[in-house]
Amino acid sequence: MSDFKDLFTVTCDKDGFDKFTFSRTNEASGPQIKFCLLQSESDSVSVVINHMVSDAAGFKQCIYLFSDIYSKLINDTDYVPDNTIDGDRSFKGVFYKLSFAKRIKLLLLGGKDNNQGSGCEFPMSKAEDIAPFIVSHEITPDVYRDIRNCCKSNGVTVNDVMLTAYFRALSEMLDMKGTELAVPIMIDMRRYLKDKGFCALTNLSSTTIVSSCVCHDDDFGVTLGKISSVMKEKKANNLGLNTFLKLDAGFKLPIVNAYEVLKKSLRNPKISMTNIGVMDSSKLVFENSTVINAAMFASIKYRPYFQMSATSFNDRMTLGVGLYGTEQDRTNVEKFYDLMDIELDNISGFVKTT
Repeated sequence: MSDFKDLFTVTCDKDGFDKFTFSRTNEASGPQIKFCLLQSESDSVSVVINHMVSDAAGFKQCIYLFSDIYSKLINDTDYVPDNTIDGDRSFKGVFYKLSFAKRIKLLLLGGKDNNQGSGCEFPMSKAEDIAPFIVSHEITPDVYRDIRNCCKSNGVTVNDVMLTAYFRALSEMLDMKGTELAVPIMIDMRRYLKDKGFCALTNLSSTTIVSSCVCHDDDFGVTLGKISSVMKEKKANNLGLNTFLKLDAGFKLPIVNAYEVLKKSLRNPKISMTNIGVMDSSKLVFENSTVINAAMFASIKYRPYFQMSATSFNDRMTLGVGLYGTEQDRTNVEKFYDLMDIELDNISGFVKTT
């Protein structure tokens, strides 16, 4: 990859690479996306993007495009990209099929589907000497295979399984078995688009709140049934649209400063989860270089906010939690991963056989 470095804004050592990965973008001055290359026995690439510019799905499209341009330049140094990514960045395409009456109904009836406060907090230190970090955790290929087999035999999704393990691990760590937990999750609203191609780099992520209770005697299968039932009901009732309709209505009213209203009324969830999904190995191809693994992580949170992400690539799944915290906070995240492993290691028992 000797030519790889010419395409990056930064090349650095391991410490510099980590510092870059944990850095923020500056929304006022940019750049809104930046790259760093770590050259070693096994090279690594870090890409940081402003979440206000793009959600995870758009970020993946951007990375696929980048790898395609790189590969074409390796084969032809005179290659000039002709891609034009300047489509509509708004979210009006998400509800283009909705009638006015349907929009009003969703606005009135879906108010409890987002922006709810929660008293639950992930255990974190109070020390002031903090630094940004990401704690990643890899799910073994054998366990990932069991997850997919469980999905096939039970008619559930990978997101259902991971959310089930998340609820069960949280209930154990927070000592809240028998008490209902409300966990917001991120929704990719491209599910509603007519054209899902890469027309613009944009943020089309919404949220929905999943509420469930892990009772003391519930095994993994019982909790999975509860979570799957909640998710199926939400998907049948215009999942995530209420948030977008509120934003659209707010920004269209000239007498309302929607930005100020959001700052005052938005209640960021203290505990949440995002399933970023699959990074397609057939699209993430760098000519003459083998991609061993790839993962995406959510934004790095300030205490007391806690969010776990999940990404899949080939036969691997990577979990991630980013925090501005202390070593004690890092230890608490690792303890949480241990609880996730306990839940997922037993999942093979819930694969139905014929």
